[in-house]
Amino acid sequence: MPKNKNFQLRIEILDELLSSLRRRNMLELMDILNERLVEEGESRISRRTFYDDLNYLENKLGAPIKRATKVDPLIYYFEKFSIKNVPIDEEDVSLLRQAIEILKKATDLNIIKDIDDIVTKLENKVHTNVPNRTTMIAFEEHTKALGQEHLDDLFNAVLNKCALKISYQPFGKEIREWIIHPYLLKEYRNRWYVIGRISGAAFPVHLALDRIKKLSNCMDSFEENNLFDPNTYFNDLIGVSYPDNKVLETIILKVSKESADYILTKPIHRSQQLLKKYADDSIKIQITLFINFELKAHLLSYGPKLEVLEPESLRLTLKHLYNQGHELYL
Repeated sequence: MPKNKNFQLRIEILDELLSSLRRRNMLELMDILNERLVEEGESRISRRTFYDDLNYLENKLGAPIKRATKVDPLIYYFEKFSIKNVPIDEEDVSLLRQAIEILKKATDLNIIKDIDDIVTKLENKVHTNVPNRTTMIAFEEHTKALGQEHLDDLFNAVLNKCALKISYQPFGKEIREWIIHPYLLKEYRNRWYVIGRISGAAFPVHLALDRIKKLSNCMDSFEENNLFDPNTYFNDLIGVSYPDNKVLETIILKVSKESADYILTKPIHRSQQLLKKYADDSIKIQITLFINFELKAHLLSYGPKLEVLEPESLRLTLKHLYNQGHELYL
């Protein structure tokens, strides 16, 4: 059974202490181990857990542990040993194979195929092949969007901080050529975007990969990202597009009883808060977001099961869109 992070950290620390030239008794080892665990934000362990870890090192990994006796209370490796030199086992390879199969479903990046090759070599090295399994995780199937052939070039450009020459054609417009400094790749509903800076610009651009006509290397110096934090850039958005005014809005929604449980168990956004539950089991919720095209489309997808109460501007926008849709069916 796979071990958790706390367990792995304990084994690594014990391995380091037991292989040290300085030999210690059980109490000293436990004290140092617990101090190191606390420093890493982990919980202290009991004497029983300590001995279980020693047994794991000895019986599972083959560590040559000299146990404490009345004559010699010290615990240490009596031969040269390190868990870093322990060969990978079948369970580890099996877990890697499962992880790779999941990643292959999620992205077409060639780096995943490279890792797949590494796992295959590991399988051969430990003389095992993980048996074919029935599907355990089924991902939503999408049609393949155009532009994914650019993913690897853009990924490598982000990784290696390289500027690229790009030919780009927005819908309904002429082809444009820019030098782009890519900082981040973003996927939304199976459509990929690169977020970066056009040379000399003081603001980021979001470019859809399906509208890229050509990519090529260029010799321009890479302009570092001082425009946004990739870790938080999309925290207040649904989708990828920022509105022109970039005003963060508090949005109040009323959800019918038919959709209430669905939205409570699968929130519209991480900022979602439950404000009120009505007698008819409908609910009032609040989200705090930038109002963009993707948010409007998402709210419209609930149809008559969701009503925008505030802000009035968003309420009127959705009302207008519903009226336009209604006219199509008259």
